[in-house]
Amino acid sequence: MNLGGSGDQHSLEADQVVSAIERACESDLRTALRLVARYSAYWWSRGLQDEAAAAAERVLSMLGRTVPVGLDEEYLLAVIDGAASAEQEQIELAQQIVLTTTGPFRYSVTVLLWSLVFGPFESAEVVEDVLERNESGDAWTRAAVELIRGYPGLTTAAPADTAQALRTALGRFRMLEDQWGVFLALSALRYVVDEPLDITTEALRLAEQLCLVEETALLLCERAELYRRAGKLEDAQADYAQALSIGEHAELLETVAAARLGLARTARGSGNLPAARSHLSAVLTLRGLEDAHFEAHHELAALNASEASA
Repeated sequence: MNLGGSGDQHSLEADQVVSAIERACESDLRTALRLVARYSAYWWSRGLQDEAAAAAERVLSMLGRTVPVGLDEEYLLAVIDGAASAEQEQIELAQQIVLTTTGPFRYSVTVLLWSLVFGPFESAEVVEDVLERNESGDAWTRAAVELIRGYPGLTTAAPADTAQALRTALGRFRMLEDQWGVFLALSALRYVVDEPLDITTEALRLAEQLCLVEETALLLCERAELYRRAGKLEDAQADYAQALSIGEHAELLETVAAARLGLARTARGSGNLPAARSHLSAVLTLRGLEDAHFEAHHELAALNASEASA
């Protein structure tokens, strides 16, 4: 399931898929449902969850609580894609499909997306049962099973087993030359290693190649913080500034706040107190971000203390 291409190609194909689903909804709901399932991996691997949700919501609104004969897994994927707006009865139908499916899922991506979307709300026993059933799937599915076994918060595995599962998943996705799978494995692995800088840098490079805008900005902030704590303030400042630019362009307010908080801390560390104060003031103008405001006030207190002792 190797996915590649430029950002312009992604945008063009996404528009074409949406148009095809719109046309199918008017004449052939089975085809529309198949298209949603078929393109689920594409949407998720390109950070197009909003597009996936919109397409799934359209099809589910017309299907209601009816699962077309022979399209159980397609219905399940539509509910996963549109989970935020799906009816409770549709979610229950999807859960029933998972529990009654024997053997591996037909779509490689199903076990991964189900685990990420509904796995956190299921018991560890149910998650493990689904993973065991998919261990006999294709190579990509088997790699995804190892990824989920190591994914933070989804299983009760010991830390050593978690790290090993993620490294196994990473190796398998590398063999498959699947950039999205490698990105997911690296993104999870960076939380369980002692020295995450190289892993974070590789994950960042892949996020940029895959045109994952929000993830790129997040990883820039994380790498910047690693640089800052290591005393590499110029590198930290450069990464935070790039994250801020992405956040402002994409209107990602939480990213903007995180980048400005990081820039403020970096500026204070380098002795540029006026710049630090300017970034903190900008954070406090952002609405609806109470946690960021709390951090900004805390940093302002540290800034005031620095000025008082100067």
